[in-house]
Amino acid sequence: MKKSNNEVRIVPPVLRGVEAGSELFCELLVNDDEVDCRSFSREVVDGVDLLEVNVSSCVFDHVSFPGCRFREARLTDVLFENCDLSNVDLSGSVLFRVEFRACKLMGTNLSDGVLNNVLFRHCNARYMNLSMGRLKQVLFAHGDMQGSALESCRLEAVAFDTCSLVEAEFSRTSLKGIDLTSSRLEGLRLGVGDLRGVIVSPVQALDLTRYLGLVVKDV
Repeated sequence: MKKSNNEVRIVPPVLRGVEAGSELFCELLVNDDEVDCRSFSREVVDGVDLLEVNVSSCVFDHVSFPGCRFREARLTDVLFENCDLSNVDLSGSVLFRVEFRACKLMGTNLSDGVLNNVLFRHCNARYMNLSMGRLKQVLFAHGDMQGSALESCRLEAVAFDTCSLVEAEFSRTSLKGIDLTSSRLEGLRLGVGDLRGVIVSPVQALDLTRYLGLVVKDV
């Protein structure tokens, strides 16, 4: 089990029986929309556009997915390490026990998705889109999430540990009980109600007073 600064527990992927085969991931998708118990390394999956792909008990190491669309995919027990999923369309997807380690997720579209026991660690996730998503047991750790969108999300047991949330969008997303003390918050986009119950440092609280329409004057 992994713990963040506010005790969110993440169950890691179950990867028993994973084997490295000679076939490429894109080759397997040609014949089937379900891939399981496989390991893929140093592959370029270019321009694949499939609906409702099922991937389970798989490891992706140094795999890039330029121009790919996997809408309404289901990923269960999957590890992505040093992968590039920038601008990949995963909208409407379900992720269960999935880890992203040191991955590029710039502009990745996970909107309207369901994320349960998902870890993002040391990822470049600038402008990642998680809007309208349901996130439960999700940890964002040591990542760059500048300009990311978490609008109209439902968050349950979600933590941000040492992340850059500069100019991130949280409108209509309740941050009650979420600890942001270790993260950068400059230029957040949200409403007063979204801040109710959020945990911040005194310095962060001073910066967030602008959402309350307050003017702080030195005396």
